[in-house]
Amino acid sequence: MIFSGENRAMMGRLRRAGAQIARWVAVLRPTRIRKLLGLFMGGVGLFPAIVAALCLGLGIALGAQWVLHRFIATSTARAAPIDLTKLSLTVVAGVGGIVALVVAYRRQRDLEQGRFVERFGAAAAQLGNTDVAVRIAGVYAMAGVADESRGLRRQQCIDVLCGYLRLPYKTEHGASGRTKFVIKAPRVDHGRVRGETEEHIEYRQNDSEVRKTIVTVIADHLRPTAEYSWSTSNFNFRAAYLEDVNFTAARFSGAARFDNATFSGTAWFDDATFSSTALFSGARFSASARFPGATFSHGVAFTQTMFSTAWFEGARFFRTAYFDNATFSSRALFNMAEFSGTTSFDGAKFSDSAYFDGAMFFSPVSFREAMFSDPASFRSAMFSGTIVFSHAAFSGTAQFRDATFSGAARFRDVTFLGNASFDSARFTLTASFDRAVFSGPASFSDATFSGFITFKMVNFGTRPILFADLRQWGPPEPIFDWSQDISLKPSNVGPQDWPPTPATPAANESVTRRRSWFRLALRRFGQLVGIALDSSAGE
Repeated sequence: MIFSGENRAMMGRLRRAGAQIARWVAVLRPTRIRKLLGLFMGGVGLFPAIVAALCLGLGIALGAQWVLHRFIATSTARAAPIDLTKLSLTVVAGVGGIVALVVAYRRQRDLEQGRFVERFGAAAAQLGNTDVAVRIAGVYAMAGVADESRGLRRQQCIDVLCGYLRLPYKTEHGASGRTKFVIKAPRVDHGRVRGETEEHIEYRQNDSEVRKTIVTVIADHLRPTAEYSWSTSNFNFRAAYLEDVNFTAARFSGAARFDNATFSGTAWFDDATFSSTALFSGARFSASARFPGATFSHGVAFTQTMFSTAWFEGARFFRTAYFDNATFSSRALFNMAEFSGTTSFDGAKFSDSAYFDGAMFFSPVSFREAMFSDPASFRSAMFSGTIVFSHAAFSGTAQFRDATFSGAARFRDVTFLGNASFDSARFTLTASFDRAVFSGPASFSDATFSGFITFKMVNFGTRPILFADLRQWGPPEPIFDWSQDISLKPSNVGPQDWPPTPATPAANESVTRRRSWFRLALRRFGQLVGIALDSSAGE
């Protein structure tokens, strides 16, 4: 087909108009359209909804008219009466269509709401049944209602399931088939027995299985492989009793509250992701608490939490992490963990061994008044921000071999009752050991002191304290109480020929420092890539 020049120009205008309309359609995504319909036709009365719909239709008509006049040449001749009649009938039909659309939409909304209420009520009734099989069926029925719902309705279903776990629960009756327990006692009135009283105590039969089913259903909906994902919802397990929970690879995009919860049996959170606030304050883990590879993108609180064995190896904390006054009755494993935000272990008590080997702290971290009863290891740890151990106590071995202190390090008033090793440690900014107490042997062999370091009023005890084969000794040189009067130096502090002589030239130490920073930057880059991949996977 051959087009004239005028036709080709008109076709070009039509293509441009189509492209503009396509851009508008791209902006009006289905989710946004649903929200607009819900806003204008669902949340107001019928008449205002019709008026709003008419105004919206009028706006679309005016926009279409502007597009047509803008890109298509039109005639300015007076319209014929028949054309006006056709236009009037079209407008009336359009208004009628809009009214019908609004009425149909509201009818469908009411039907969906009624169906939701009916199914929700039936599932809730099943959860309250005395028979365990009916309650388990109610768990899956409530999950089915949540799967077919969105937004607040889905959250309502999840709140019911979480609320069931928060109900009073006695472990001794969790697996029992007993449904009622009657206690009879004589009724005494004015010293005389007048009949008897009965106290009826009812139990939920085999409730342990129901609770485990709820946890399993929730966990399955939080994994990336879930057909219906509940990850964006909020979960409130506050003060709940949770048995043998397994949230491996779960994704919590909404708030996750486990504060004051009790975890019976091993709690599995391996490779879990918490994109919003996570609260575990006051929680109690009777067995292992497993968080290896977990990611906390927002703030997390384990304040006053009671751990047995705590596994946080390779965990990543991108915001604040609070472990204040937490209790670790067994091993605490934080090897290769990464802390990007402010971190606090103030007042924490480690009754068994604590391992932070290879851990990285990119922001200030505090262990003020922490107590380490058994060996504490920070071997090869990296502290980029301020690190505070003031008033902490190490009853066992304190291992800081190969640790890097790029920020200020404060060991003021720290008590070392066992062996303290700072071999090959690097202090590159400021470090204070003022008023520290060394009751056992201590070694700073092969260490680097290139910042402002002070050992004022330190109690070096009677065991050997070695500053031998140092990599670097200033400038400036560390300050001791005997810096001005060598006769004040304790005899157990070596070497005897004071001050120590560095075994490695400072130039080589600068190379070592650059390698250390390169290793730090490489791990930081890997950390950022990891969180980017997690975010893209979540989307």
